[in-house]
Amino acid sequence: MIEWIDIIWSDLASQFFNPKKRLFLGYLLSASVIATAWLCLIKRHSIGSAISTFFDRKIWLSRSSRQDLASFLINRVIFFWLRPVLVTQLAIATLIFELLHQQSMIPLGLFEGAGYWTVAVSFTLFFFLFDDFTRFVVHFALHRIPALWDFHKFHHSAETLTPLTVTRTHPVEGLIFTARSALVQGVTIAGFVFLFGNQVDLLTIFGVNIFVVTFHGLGSNLRHSHIAIRYPQAVERLLMSPAQHQLHHSQSEKHYDRNFGVALSVWDRMFGSFHHSVSETLSFGIGKETAGFTGSIWSMYWLPVRSLARRITRALFANTRQVASAIPRFRARNY
Repeated sequence: MIEWIDIIWSDLASQFFNPKKRLFLGYLLSASVIATAWLCLIKRHSIGSAISTFFDRKIWLSRSSRQDLASFLINRVIFFWLRPVLVTQLAIATLIFELLHQQSMIPLGLFEGAGYWTVAVSFTLFFFLFDDFTRFVVHFALHRIPALWDFHKFHHSAETLTPLTVTRTHPVEGLIFTARSALVQGVTIAGFVFLFGNQVDLLTIFGVNIFVVTFHGLGSNLRHSHIAIRYPQAVERLLMSPAQHQLHHSQSEKHYDRNFGVALSVWDRMFGSFHHSVSETLSFGIGKETAGFTGSIWSMYWLPVRSLARRITRALFANTRQVASAIPRFRARNY
């Protein structure tokens, strides 16, 4: 028991001390500095006013923020128990590599003679773009498929945003994104090793993809915050600003299903869900669908499961009625 507690505690600590994690203290510190600088230089706050605005107790100690913390802790425990049964990127990479070996259209080591920097830059850039695109696709599906939206509402039920809100996800959604991550890494590694050989390498800082470090270091944690930093419109057409993601969390129906992108906004432009940031004050949450998500933390975990069970039950009964109606009815003849 003590060993399990120690492992779980180490996992919790790694969320803040591992630069591969979104909540790494270095990224949180950079977000705080950027927010303070923006409030001072753009909004003309004094340093004291900027700090008190960023660390507003009404935001950080709200009921919604306390729910964020509770779900963060609960999810870490849940995934500690699920970790042994999750498929890893190594298993997927091995499978994809073997499948590539079976085909004859593309030869093994087609670009094996390419230079180190060509391979490293290509691998790092492709991995970042593929990862960001698949995040967009999954996020799009979580909103557009009703059964998945039932689970994603868990995240959108937040009525105040803090960096910890990013961890406010139902475990089912967490499993979907974990599978996505393993698939992206497995496919990318297998594909590049097959084409370029063993010289594949990743450009990193602190052992992390250089593009990921840049994204987080430049304030990704402000996306879930009350600091609405907007980029020039030309920049927002390429990169997702914190204010654009905050618009994604808006209760206003005119902002529904907008800005699904993570780092890049180009995917939203391609699929018609793009929206520039706005200067108006936004209210966050899920509006009329909030019922049930304002109670205990346990009801937030249970309600999406119950909703999915009801959807499945209704679908089964509907199919049963269709089958029954298709069966010919024989009437007894009168002799």
